[in-house]
Amino acid sequence: MTIIHVAVIVMLTHLGVIGAKLLIALFAIDLGATPLQVGLTYALFSILPAVFAISAGRWVDRIGVRAPLLIGCGGAALAITVVYLSPGLWALYPCAALIGVFFMVYAVAGQSLVGSLGETSDRTRNFSYYSLAVAMAGVVGRAGTGLSIDLVGHRGTALLLALGPLAALGLAWWLRSRTPVARAAGDRPPRAPARDLWKIPALRRALIAAAVVESGNELFALFIPLYGSSLGLSATFIGMLLATFAGATFVVRIALPRLVGRFGEEGVLCGALAGAALVGVLMVATAEPLLLLALAAAFGLTLGCGMPLSMALTYARAPDGRAAEAIGMRQTVNKSVEVTVPVGFGALAGVAGLAPLAIALSVVLAVGAGVIARDARRRRPTPRAGPDGGVG
Repeated sequence: MTIIHVAVIVMLTHLGVIGAKLLIALFAIDLGATPLQVGLTYALFSILPAVFAISAGRWVDRIGVRAPLLIGCGGAALAITVVYLSPGLWALYPCAALIGVFFMVYAVAGQSLVGSLGETSDRTRNFSYYSLAVAMAGVVGRAGTGLSIDLVGHRGTALLLALGPLAALGLAWWLRSRTPVARAAGDRPPRAPARDLWKIPALRRALIAAAVVESGNELFALFIPLYGSSLGLSATFIGMLLATFAGATFVVRIALPRLVGRFGEEGVLCGALAGAALVGVLMVATAEPLLLLALAAAFGLTLGCGMPLSMALTYARAPDGRAAEAIGMRQTVNKSVEVTVPVGFGALAGVAGLAPLAIALSVVLAVGAGVIARDARRRRPTPRAGPDGGVG
């Protein structure tokens, strides 16, 4: 299996799940949900993954990525289809939880697979391709979801979105014989407590970076549907705002290996988070649709660096034989953020309005930039392989 095969599976699966997350938020708003209830639907995507991601990582380390990848893709397709049967707001909650669980299984297996492909020198390039596939799925999934809702309604859109992970399941099944197998039990290190991973300073910094980036992504994903609906924008335009953000992340990730080669992982993260913090403050200051599009693009150009860097750092800094477990811990950290941030800040928006939500987004990112800046000063940048195999 090549990185191109994996990128196609990633794009198809993310297309369905990213679209489903926007679909459920807009469906909930259409059914009269409050900002707190919309935040709760976001949180339910992540509650069970936050609890079980480390166990899922241990499972993937033990049996390999084949079965978990198939289960994750197939389960996500089935769970998205269930949204079609949802008669009311209350039924969207278990749908979100089911999608989140199967997506977590897929993500741990998929990221572990990406890290195992090729040589060590290929890892930054491979994770860049992975993140480019995610960004492309974000563009198509968000724009397509908004347009589809306006054309065929919320329930019809669920059926269309389920086709993405279903196609990914078919491709993963076809390529199953080319998927790397798990190492023999005798080749794996003795099992150690998961908390030992947190005690590794370099890995801990990568996990903290992932949490800050995920907080920014979640707050943005929560803010845009709420703010757009309050301005009377259509579902199509709200989808376009989120798609513009995703498109900008695609652009910046093309240049990411060269940026890292020049400034180092921590240096790029610090600058990206600081820039995103500034954009967050500006976003709530305007109701002009075209300006909102420009700001969404600026937010994507800055925050879009975070996901591939935190994934590559997590895999590279994990102990031998525990890479999937470390990815599972990253999922636990991220999903814990996805549980607490939408509920907490959804409640804040319900009480204080949307301006404090945008300010909170900027504060989180600015604090993260300050924390990572200390690490950037301690570490000198090292050359990284670019997408063409050369040194950036």
